[in-house]
Parts: sequence; C-alpha cells; structure tokens
Amino acid sequence: MQSKARRPAIERARDARLERGGDTDYELYELISEHSGQGAYELSKLNGWTAGRTHSSILRLEKKGLVSVERIVQGGRTKLVVRPRPWQEFFTPEELEEMRQPGYFEEVEKMVKRTEG
Repeated sequence: MQSKARRPAIERARDARLERGGDTDYELYELISEHSGQGAYELSKLNGWTAGRTHSSILRLEKKGLVSVERIVQGGRTKLVVRPRPWQEFFTPEELEEMRQPGYFEEVEKMVKRTEG
C-alpha cells in the first residue's frame, strides 16, 4: 500500500511525463508538416530521436486525429507513412464558406488583439 506522502510525487512524475509527451508530439507534428509522406524511421533520423520515441508520438498524433498514417509493406517490412491532416478537415462546410468572406480574418485579428490586452 502506498503512503499518502508518496502519492503527490507520483502524480507530479506522471504529469511531467504527459507534458513532455505533449511537447514531443508538437515538435514531431511540425516536422511531419514540413516533411509530409515520410516514414517513421526517416522522421526519427531527421529529428535525432529513437524509433520508439518517434513511433509512440506518431500513434498519439494519430489517435488525436492530427495525422493520417498509412501502413505499407516495402521490402517485406511494414512502413508507416505519415501525413498531417489538411486543416480544412477540422471545419464544417459552413465555417469554411464563412472564412472565404472578405474581411473575415481581419475581424478575427481584432478579436484576438482585444483579448490580449
């Protein structure tokens, strides 16, 4: 049975791992956006990460719906080909039409500036 004094330390460690994982995922997502269609192995080499760290991050990004992963067989081995999902997929047709209207992004910029200070 764990003591109550140890519980917060365990929770802090878990939170730190989750935060690092989120940072890792964001960093890899940017790399995927720049190198769409690369395999997991190529992405790990580009980023200087282990294949395991890269693979885990890819799976989290896929689960969140941020990337699409195609599993292909090449040379008798399975290869993960990773692409970012197009940003348009995150909006309804009505929202996309609204964004096409003149002045839409200027209005958004004004709202952001009002909230910043």
